[in-house]
Amino acid sequence: MEDEPQPAALKALAMRGPLADRLALIAADFHDRLGDYSRAIDQLVARLHAAEATRAIPALGEEFPDFILPDAQGKLWHLAEALGDGPVLLSFHRGYWCDFCNLNMKALAELSTDLAAHGCRIAAIAPQNAVNVGLLARDAGAEFPVLCDVDLALATSLGLVYVVGDTLQDELARLDVDLGAEQIGNGATLPITATFLLDGAGRIVARHVDPDPRARMESEAILQATLGVQSAARS
Repeated sequence: MEDEPQPAALKALAMRGPLADRLALIAADFHDRLGDYSRAIDQLVARLHAAEATRAIPALGEEFPDFILPDAQGKLWHLAEALGDGPVLLSFHRGYWCDFCNLNMKALAELSTDLAAHGCRIAAIAPQNAVNVGLLARDAGAEFPVLCDVDLALATSLGLVYVVGDTLQDELARLDVDLGAEQIGNGATLPITATFLLDGAGRIVARHVDPDPRARMESEAILQATLGVQSAARS
């Protein structure tokens, strides 16, 4: 979020252990240094919970809609083709400017070798241009594709998109985050951060959907769910 990563963010990126602990380190730093921004996130989360903002998002057992999106190099990535090789993990992010997203990307990069060993591929998705999704991948050391969700079209079709609201948008602007410039399309909206694990048939076998961008799916939970998919495929 800032030009130079703060010590808390750097420490969280270097840490090992539960992702929740690493995310909490950044959240605590924001609470101490950027109280107005932290409170704006709290207000957003309360608003989205009150509106039941996650109710239309695909549920466990449902088939995930097929899609095609470009990656940072402009190469088209097709979900149906990826599923032909086995399970796929999809992770939706707010963007390169989001410290929580950068940390989640780092955790996915750390997990990617283990997932690949069990036949699972990863694709991350963000509503940004090729340059910014490329930076998101580069800084995380990710070798999996990071896809550009042009105009939040995919996220909208999944029920993931919400209106940011003036309070949070103003706080982001004070931190030099211009959503209109950072992402493609409407800068007044963002995706709910979400993770979906799909089996080879494209069915959702595990998911983490939370209006709070400070909460993400634990790496161990992803790995255990992937092992479950592998076990089911063998039986």
